[in-house]
Amino acid sequence: MSTQWYEVKQSHNFGYKMMFFVLKIFPASFMRFLAFFVGFFYWLFGAKARRVSKKYLSKVGKSSSLKHISSFALNLVENVQSWAGKFSFSDVHWQNDDVHDLVDNINAGKGTIIVISHLGNAQMMKGLACMGESGTERKMNITTVSDAKISKGFNALLNEINPDSSFNLVSSDDIGPETILLLQERLEQGGVVVIAGDRVSAHTSRNIEIEFLGEKANFPYGVFLLIALLNSPTYFVTGLRQKDFSLSPQYDMFVSKNPISFDCSRKEREERIRQTAENYAKNLENLCKIHPYQWYNFFDFW
Repeated sequence: MSTQWYEVKQSHNFGYKMMFFVLKIFPASFMRFLAFFVGFFYWLFGAKARRVSKKYLSKVGKSSSLKHISSFALNLVENVQSWAGKFSFSDVHWQNDDVHDLVDNINAGKGTIIVISHLGNAQMMKGLACMGESGTERKMNITTVSDAKISKGFNALLNEINPDSSFNLVSSDDIGPETILLLQERLEQGGVVVIAGDRVSAHTSRNIEIEFLGEKANFPYGVFLLIALLNSPTYFVTGLRQKDFSLSPQYDMFVSKNPISFDCSRKEREERIRQTAENYAKNLENLCKIHPYQWYNFFDFW
């Protein structure tokens, strides 16, 4: 029986607190240097992480679980930088993709849905938005949809690290007519709704099975149903280090607009939900192949 992400202990709060303390004293490059030692010990004693890493890496033509886990340790450092407001917008390089459409949409005050993943730095965009360095003329009013029960302690820590970095949080297990109306209201006010699309729900077994890296994998039906119900411009956004391992990294930000509209009948909506999920999975797969060591779903994804 495979283990899902919500069955894996998510508590890294003490480690995050320590990293934030070190970051206040030393430059980020020093903390990245230490991350390699942290990654080594995690690799040495994390038999399950090594096993899951090797299974994933076999699908992308790589073999070094040590590199993979060390990359994850660097990502933890990047997360702390994001929350602490220590990221520089000058280190982020936008691509010639749908970013202009995304920025124009936000500047025009139109509601926007951003679907992230656990590939690369999922916190980078939110960190930049907190610092007012998202590249938009209007401040991004972000609402995050996540499992509040699992992330409760984590969000409390985030507020402790940087009270100014807090975001509106909607619990994914409480999604119903009232919360959908709330999200629609925030979108109508020009807000941004952020949700991860690569982890199934802890509260329902309804998923969408999609070919991903050569094997069928489950993606969360509820995420893509929510996108359909909100029916706002939707973008898949991913931030990746240009080099997998660097003490002074530069980042590429990828933006891909979902071309599917949900102005359709309820019967047709189901097919469009699947198409949207497939578009998301294909976009994720393409980026995984470019930077395979920056995939941080350390559980039995398939």
